[in-house]
Amino acid sequence: MSWTDFVLPLGYLALFLWIIQKLPVFRTSGLSIRVLQFAFILRVISGFVVYWIYTFYYPVRMEADTYKYFDDSRFLYDALHHKPVDFFKMLFGIDCENKYFFDTYYTKMFNWYRSYDNGLLNDNRLVIRFNAVIRLFSAGNYHIHSLFFNFFAFLGSFYMARVFMAVSQSKWRTYFSIFLIPSFIFWSSGILKESILILALGIFCWNFYKLMNGQNSIGLWLSLPFLTSILLVMKLYVFIAFLPALIGWWLSKKTRRTILIHVITALSLLLLAIIWGYFVPQLNFVHILVDKQHDFINLANTFQVNSKIDIPSLDYSLFSFVKATPQALINSLTRPWPNELKSILFIPAFLENILIIFILGASVFYRKKVSPQQWKFVIFALAFSLFLLIIIGLTTPILGAIVRYKIPALPFLILVALLFLDVQKLPSFLIQSKWIKWINTQL
Repeated sequence: MSWTDFVLPLGYLALFLWIIQKLPVFRTSGLSIRVLQFAFILRVISGFVVYWIYTFYYPVRMEADTYKYFDDSRFLYDALHHKPVDFFKMLFGIDCENKYFFDTYYTKMFNWYRSYDNGLLNDNRLVIRFNAVIRLFSAGNYHIHSLFFNFFAFLGSFYMARVFMAVSQSKWRTYFSIFLIPSFIFWSSGILKESILILALGIFCWNFYKLMNGQNSIGLWLSLPFLTSILLVMKLYVFIAFLPALIGWWLSKKTRRTILIHVITALSLLLLAIIWGYFVPQLNFVHILVDKQHDFINLANTFQVNSKIDIPSLDYSLFSFVKATPQALINSLTRPWPNELKSILFIPAFLENILIIFILGASVFYRKKVSPQQWKFVIFALAFSLFLLIIIGLTTPILGAIVRYKIPALPFLILVALLFLDVQKLPSFLIQSKWIKWINTQL
């Protein structure tokens, strides 16, 4: 290792901190620059922990998620120096699926093609392409790539926080929900797919919220299809959960029957999806989820995954989904359980689940009313969270994957709980705590 391996990442870290300090969008957000920079530094530290775990805990580099797409991007990037036309064709997906590209480039990559093909878009390639572009600035330094991905996730989190701030009118509720949830920070840090997912999800939420509040512009309308395409490619199951909740939120903005609108929206989209799947079998979402579950179970059995759990087997009938839903929701919300802590890596997730359950319980015991506009957001956030948690619980038989996949729901779920939490009803030692007062002054 040369000295530049350390100096360059530190230089980029200083650059990103300077950007947070200088850009008007951060300075006018309502949160202090100091706490935003602290939130980014937390991500940087978390990204280094991701690097450490995948370097020393996973002995096979090609099986470590954080290295897969970073390593493969080198072959795409190298084409820029030898055959620039090939580089841009692969970067934009233009006429690059043929024997020439397969023999010249793809045979050297381990992740350009997925181990199984379910007929959906390949999210591996998008992450490889992101890494190939970052190589233009990184000199191939892993930690610089990690910093870029951390900034992507931070930016998405920041825009999500702007929505939360507008809804809650509370700095501490917003900051806690977005920037202090351990698993949300960890699994969207480093060179992981979730970093790009959070970037797209956060900006989408902010732009959609502005449109809902009458801030129309061509840029906003053009951004939504682009961000939707990223969500579709990166995590289809997140988009499936997000879409009905989003449409229900939009349709309910001028009515008091918020829950009814969401129920009708969800059932209508379900019926439409079933009809669509009948005419286009490869896009039948019921079949997609069943096949996803079976693929996941086969994967867990093949590699004898230590954290595998038993989940109800799905078939192509809706009744099997309805029957399995309660257990799916319990699995996503509460596991791992104490008897399932077979690795030290599961202890943080177990403790976080206890914290989340405690916050949910406190919001019920010390509850208060919310405003009509907050109520509409509450139903949207609950709909998205529940849909996502159910989909994950139905299809995922591996505890580590459950902990990782559910992170997009956690900020929404936590904010809902905190919106209902009446701080003035809490025990006095919490309200008058010096730490609480100090935190409020920093925000």
